Amino acid sequence: MPPRFGPRPGPRGPGPVVLVAAAAGTGAGLMIASRRRPARVHHRYTDRVVVIRSGSGRNARIVCPRGIGPGQIIEICVEDQVYFVTVPQGVGPGQIFEVQLSEAPLPPTFSPAAAIVSDNHGVWSRVRYEHLQGAEQAWSRQSFFHASCLFVQSRTGSFSVFKEYGTSKAVEQIKHRFYNEFKHELFPELTPIPTVHVVSTAANVPSQPEQQQAISMSQPSAPPAPPSYETSVNTQGGDGAAGEFPPAYDSRHT
Repeated sequence: MPPRFGPRPGPRGPGPVVLVAAAAGTGAGLMIASRRRPARVHHRYTDRVVVIRSGSGRNARIVCPRGIGPGQIIEICVEDQVYFVTVPQGVGPGQIFEVQLSEAPLPPTFSPAAAIVSDNHGVWSRVRYEHLQGAEQAWSRQSFFHASCLFVQSRTGSFSVFKEYGTSKAVEQIKHRFYNEFKHELFPELTPIPTVHVVSTAANVPSQPEQQQAISMSQPSAPPAPPSYETSVNTQGGDGAAGEFPPAYDSRHT
């Protein structure tokens, strides 16, 4: 068995990290160790990790642990940063392999907001929490003599029930009031602002000459002027007096 160098790993933490300088180009075609935690980790590596620095980045040289095979995930710690390594195909327990350490920054963690709504026999209360951890601490101090619901926010902004207590009827009433009333009150920034659509009517408004023409056509025409009459003066005497109209002609006297 080859001798081991450096302190032996303890049961409570990973082993030491040994830094080794390497030529440029080392690590081409290697698997990349991710910093994103997977759904399942098969082994936490507590042995020594050899880190090889090169011009293209850093590589980690580790020994495949006992009972671990290809496709399984190992958790390693390098310079206080946690990485997750997938064992390559063809590697078995006791064999040494290398992986490239990802230099990408750790993705930001999502801390959902939460709210607790309670119905204490007709006395309603609702509290907003910026983080789920604070809401869970408050939930642990909740009284179990009335109905309550703990709502948690998703990445898309919607809410769902995370924890509930009470009869089914009381819980349904809490859900109804939260989704229709309390959510808009506690989280006003999530309430959509109604969009106002402005319709331009400039194309339908006639121009000023067209307006004047339409007004003149809509007004009724003036009544016709009365007929003019000519006045004749009788200077020869007769039945009519001077300055009066002559008597109307009657064909019955002819």
